[in-house]
Amino acid sequence: ILLQFLQVVILPIPSIVSTLAGIALFGGWKTLIYSFIGIVAGSFTAFYIGRKLGKKAVSWIVGEETLQKWQKKLKGKDNLFLSVMFLLPFFPDDVLCFLAGLTSMSWGYFTGIILLSRALALSVTCFSVDLIPFNTWWGILLWCLFAAAVTVLFIVVYKNMDKIQRKIDLWKAKRRKRK
Repeated sequence: ILLQFLQVVILPIPSIVSTLAGIALFGGWKTLIYSFIGIVAGSFTAFYIGRKLGKKAVSWIVGEETLQKWQKKLKGKDNLFLSVMFLLPFFPDDVLCFLAGLTSMSWGYFTGIILLSRALALSVTCFSVDLIPFNTWWGILLWCLFAAAVTVLFIVVYKNMDKIQRKIDLWKAKRRKRK
């Protein structure tokens, strides 16, 4: 749990590495539970650091170049873009937790997306390794299809990000008018 917490907050170790090590040591279920507790606690800590300590602290932790790169990508579409990146693999989720603290994202929204995305990602990692083997033709085919689906989903969402954001903003405006 502590290792997973630290890998989010200060250690430059991708969570997949420590999760796979946990699966080898503890099995899927225990790793899911231990990793979820540590990673969620680390995610909340990273968000808190971004929210309370601000840009200077985040810049010091993640690096100024990394901070500027991701802030440029997130400008104006922070909630939607971050939500997609948290749900899809291959993004620096830990860095994004710090950045989310610098955005207009609410604690409630962040909590919901982190609980959902971390549970989903960890479950897939903890159980797919046992369920979908890498040493069979069909296992390799399934992993390739999964990678292709994730890539296509990201490209479609990324290319339509502005349109999706406008629809979400319109929906929010309609909800506010009803209240």
